[in-house]
Amino acid sequence: MRILICAGGTGGHVYPALAAVDRLQKARAALGGVQLLWVGSIGGMERKMVSEVGISMESIWAGGVVGQGLRNGLLGMIKLAAGTVQALRIILRFRPDVIFLTGGYIAVPVSLSGWFWRVPLAVYLPDVQPGLAVRWSASLAERVMVTMPQSQKYFPNKRVTVTGYPLRQDIVRARRATRQESREVFNLSLERPTVLVVGGSRGARSINRAALSHGPDWIEGGAQVLHVSGRLDWHTVEERRGKFSPETRKYYQIFPYLTDRMGLALRAADLAVARAGASCLGEFPIFGLPALLVPYPHAWRYQRENAEVLSECGAAKWIDDRDLNIKLGRTVGDLLENHGLLAEMSRQATELAVPKAAERVATELIDMVAKSVT
Repeated sequence: MRILICAGGTGGHVYPALAAVDRLQKARAALGGVQLLWVGSIGGMERKMVSEVGISMESIWAGGVVGQGLRNGLLGMIKLAAGTVQALRIILRFRPDVIFLTGGYIAVPVSLSGWFWRVPLAVYLPDVQPGLAVRWSASLAERVMVTMPQSQKYFPNKRVTVTGYPLRQDIVRARRATRQESREVFNLSLERPTVLVVGGSRGARSINRAALSHGPDWIEGGAQVLHVSGRLDWHTVEERRGKFSPETRKYYQIFPYLTDRMGLALRAADLAVARAGASCLGEFPIFGLPALLVPYPHAWRYQRENAEVLSECGAAKWIDDRDLNIKLGRTVGDLLENHGLLAEMSRQATELAVPKAAERVATELIDMVAKSVT
């Protein structure tokens, strides 16, 4: 069994692919052996993550065309053409039974090359709304998998399976921890409600700054803050926190980034403040965690639609990034004071949880391989 994985661009594309691959690797013996090859973009963030799990990887050129301006659009076309040639050679050499992709610009050359060599293609959409690359690739796909049923409208002529968002094992394992155990890891009080502020792996500057401005008020109101800033903003966050009073610092814990402990941070929290990337569709529901989402304003409409869907489901509220400084403090304060609303949001979030999403995606891929080799 040979499966070629194609994922790059953002963590929202890479993490669910890694989660599905983890399940495939665990099924290796039962399947009589699984050979995996990851195709990423040159200079992509995924290289380090893929190397850590021991999967062979090759990189090809990829770039955007639409909405990039004339110069960058032409450069993107050249990269896509070069990437297609590279992908054709990789597929010819590796001879995969199935290609599995989750998005990013790299989806275009890989899906086109797979179509040329007649390799069955499976597409997984992490966000509610597909980008142009994923939507085009899905037109060539044999199967389309999505996180939320609201995505089905974008693929009217395709067989669409709602799998949920595949979660990493460290996230799933954290569900077994008690609230007390998870809070002890971060030196948090058991008596105070916890606001988890997530700046992302690199850092959402507007969220970080607004949280630092309003965090002392939340603490004065009886809450505590667990702030994961992202690496780019770490020194600023560290410096600003250093100017807080000793009492405020006691209840304002900061970290640049959490890798295998992110699940415990989610388990420890009562409310999350974060961007509305694809991971919020899976990670917050699995812990029944209410969220206040701030869609990244330069992410097309993807994050906006993620936030809107969770809000419509009753699992989250969302505010525009431009209103962050004005609305964040009061909105968080109101939610923490309204215990009934917070409990209802938690219940609605739990209703959206799909703990076995990664297994569902892996099962779809295994079924495709079985059909392609018979």
